Amino acid sequence: MMSVFDETGYFHAFKMDAWLKTCLLLCLYGFFKELRPSEPFLTEYLLGPQQNLTENQVYYEVYPVWTYSYLSLLIAVFLLTDLLRYKPVIVFEGCGYVVTWCLLLWARGVPAMQLVEFTYGIATSTEVAYYTYIYAKVPARFYQRVTSYTRAAILTGRFLSGVLSQVLTSSKLMDYHSLNYISLTGVSIALVLACLLPSASSSIYFHRHKYASTSEGESHTQLTENHFEVTFLAKVSKVPGLIWKDFINAYSNNYLIKWSIWWAFATCGNFQVGNYIQPLWETIAPMNETETLYNGIVEAVQTLLSALAALSVGYLHLNWEIFGEGTLAVMSVVDGVLLIFMGFTDSIAVGYINYILFRVSYQVLITIASYQVAKQLRVDSYGLVFGINMFVSLLIQSLVTLVIVQVLETGPPLQFIIYGSYFLILAFLFFVLSAHTCGRLGCNKMREIGLWEAQSESLNRGHPDTTEA
Repeated sequence: MMSVFDETGYFHAFKMDAWLKTCLLLCLYGFFKELRPSEPFLTEYLLGPQQNLTENQVYYEVYPVWTYSYLSLLIAVFLLTDLLRYKPVIVFEGCGYVVTWCLLLWARGVPAMQLVEFTYGIATSTEVAYYTYIYAKVPARFYQRVTSYTRAAILTGRFLSGVLSQVLTSSKLMDYHSLNYISLTGVSIALVLACLLPSASSSIYFHRHKYASTSEGESHTQLTENHFEVTFLAKVSKVPGLIWKDFINAYSNNYLIKWSIWWAFATCGNFQVGNYIQPLWETIAPMNETETLYNGIVEAVQTLLSALAALSVGYLHLNWEIFGEGTLAVMSVVDGVLLIFMGFTDSIAVGYINYILFRVSYQVLITIASYQVAKQLRVDSYGLVFGINMFVSLLIQSLVTLVIVQVLETGPPLQFIIYGSYFLILAFLFFVLSAHTCGRLGCNKMREIGLWEAQSESLNRGHPDTTEA
């Protein structure tokens, strides 16, 4: 922000920098789109008197739709995000959330709730536009700051949602149905804020510009060709080649591949846990037999602890080239044990505590993995690699959902035992990779490399010298 004074020294005007306006809008949008206090009690709402669905209908017919819709839409959304230059897709995300909560409030029956999961899949698949828009509209020197601001806004929205849901239901001020009105209000405000976002003039593939630095150090873009001389078809014809080139450059790096493998498989497990944790809690402590459920406060606590843990990782500069695989292996064992205990327990307290520990563990490791992947990439390749890793994760999740949930119709407790075993297998893979890395380096080389990561600028972090698509 800048204060402007006239020659007498009195306050004359007040002006906010363009990047700060964009950042503020993004933060408000992220906060309100996550202000959905009905989510921690979604299963109870679907099983309750308003929807009156059976457990089999919710677990095996409704919930799997989100996984399939997310997977089927991800590639198309990634390309549309780039083609339409972010903002229209962010607005579409807001529309998806509004439609989702309108259906939850006023539609009834299994087909309607399957449509809810589909529209929710649309909304979640378009989140890639939100995260990549940041880098299209904000100068490069503000990337770290804006990323932290927007992440904090999202986590604050989730935290407040958990607190609100718990306070309002425990105090009997609202039932599970009424919470949806607050959620609808939050996502409606987010939709209005999305419409106020400034449009982006460039994107990575369809509207590629050449990067140039100004004397102020900000990253601006300028066209390398006359816009009107480049037809749409000519641009489209170059996109597959650009994507393929970025793909080969990224995945030729063995170090990146190892972290991406964990990223994809662990994210699949995290999604399955998030999707079926409420059915597990409902199995352990049915709402008809339990006076007070604490789903809301559990979600609030795990969000807060996850945020603090992820923030603390930024100050932990271990040499991940040596200790990364071993860390992933050990923590995957911990995650596996937590999930298996959740499958066997009949104590809702154990179910709650283990869920919090699992979520915090995942957030710590995915933060490390994201950083390790990102530092190997050029700035404009991160969205592609993120999208590919997410696609692989959703593909695995779709197979798991199809076999474990729909074909075998496995109950929630057994599902969590299977998910725990899944993480133990992932741990074994990374123990093998860790042993191979240590054996290849040897004790002398490991001592030479050292325990701590060198505090230097990561490779390939600047804007590439690209040509227009």
